[in-house]
Amino acid sequence: MTHCSLKVAMAAVAALSLGASAAELDFRRPEIVPQPMELSYEAATAVRIDAATEFAVTCPEAGAAEWVKAKVEAWFGVAGAKVSSVAAEGYGGGEEGYSLKAVPGRIEIGAKTLRGVKYAMYSLRQAAERESAGAETKGYWLPALAVRDEPKTAFRGIHFCFFPECSIQLVERYIRAAAYYKFNYIVIENWGVFRSERYPFLSVPGAPMTVGEARRLAAVAKDCGITLVPQVNVLGHAAMERSVSGKHATLDVHPEYQPLFEPANGWNWCLSNPDAMKVLHGFIEEMHEAFGNPPFFHIGCDEADPPTCPQCRAVKPYAKLMGEHIASVADLLRRRGARAMMWHDMLLERGKWKPFYANGGADEAKMADSLPKDIVICDWYYGDPPANRKYPTLDYFKSKGFDVLTSPAYRSNKGIEAQSKYAIEKGLFGVLQTVWHHYRGSDFARRMEISACAVWGRGRAATGRHQGGPVFATHWRQCGWDAGVKDYSETGFFSSQVTRDALDN
Repeated sequence: MTHCSLKVAMAAVAALSLGASAAELDFRRPEIVPQPMELSYEAATAVRIDAATEFAVTCPEAGAAEWVKAKVEAWFGVAGAKVSSVAAEGYGGGEEGYSLKAVPGRIEIGAKTLRGVKYAMYSLRQAAERESAGAETKGYWLPALAVRDEPKTAFRGIHFCFFPECSIQLVERYIRAAAYYKFNYIVIENWGVFRSERYPFLSVPGAPMTVGEARRLAAVAKDCGITLVPQVNVLGHAAMERSVSGKHATLDVHPEYQPLFEPANGWNWCLSNPDAMKVLHGFIEEMHEAFGNPPFFHIGCDEADPPTCPQCRAVKPYAKLMGEHIASVADLLRRRGARAMMWHDMLLERGKWKPFYANGGADEAKMADSLPKDIVICDWYYGDPPANRKYPTLDYFKSKGFDVLTSPAYRSNKGIEAQSKYAIEKGLFGVLQTVWHHYRGSDFARRMEISACAVWGRGRAATGRHQGGPVFATHWRQCGWDAGVKDYSETGFFSSQVTRDALDN
């Protein structure tokens, strides 16, 4: 629907708008992230969200109207909101697409799935503003509008590391923000924070994510429309801490468990030790169950060092141990109804794919032919797009029969856009945006908007000058309200206004 046709269609109902007359209003263009493929609005016509507003939801999936009613009450303070399921002509778009129409007195939502309904509601919330009356919020309004949208990628994920220094509240807020920007998966990499009940020595003392907390976060995510995917590194990064920190989640306080890890700093799991494999399998089962048995589980497998254990070194080639180990973990997950996801770099021979990342030897590179093809390959590349805009490693893994996710990073906004575009054009499985530990600051704020638009197959939002500014700050604050943020250090996307050094000076 064009802007003009919407204006004509609404002329007859404009008089129903309460309060200020049409001539006294001039709404801004709604700032919706990701930018919808179709958006029209009437700047002079107000649609109020109040007890008199009727919500009509067309969706064949159970629970859609109930979810909308709960969110209208929670987000807009409307007690007893009028929400009904409408047996009308269904939404004709894709599985995660939606339509949204708002006219005075009535808001219509159409989708094939509950997730699409949730996306429509997120767009409605982003478009709505507080009414301009009184010292306290009395209600919300938005311009009359029509929105239609659907994503161009099936898997729209974002990956970040959960460190002991992160609060549970930050993680919950991050989950809510990713859902708000219409990602459908979050990979949460465990850095010693999962407090295992089977193997308590695999976490740092006082680890914040108990089994119960993991279940709660998974439930929060499901309600928001996003699936949590846990990650356990089953090869390198066995320290579950960054190498630059010199920390090791297990060995720093449990030296008795040294045999589970390679002797050189415990960076790799000891693949020749059957007990190490038994512990890893049990740990994965426990975490998978705690997260609600999601359809994917990330097993890491990047940047592994050559073996230092004399038994592992004796196996020639070492890639034989690696391949058998990865296949056994993938088989475990398959029996649990999940697919393994892994980083790509150990499956490429170093020196042969520059500037793309390859960290394997000639023997490791052969594993791409023998590993189970239901493993999802996460191909990470963090630079600007190459001059020819081609990503041969993505094509290589697809040719081997794998589902492939391109995994851009915080280092290059142009890379995020180019890799997402390539994934869409090549029909890849999707995108897994990586954040690692960069989930604070203005770069994080800009990246959330840019990557959300890119994975939906959109350009940047129309108000690009606001990236990392007022638009994201508003949305991040709304997610903070939902998460119950009260602590000053948890507000905003910086922990503090100034550093302690600045105050001391």
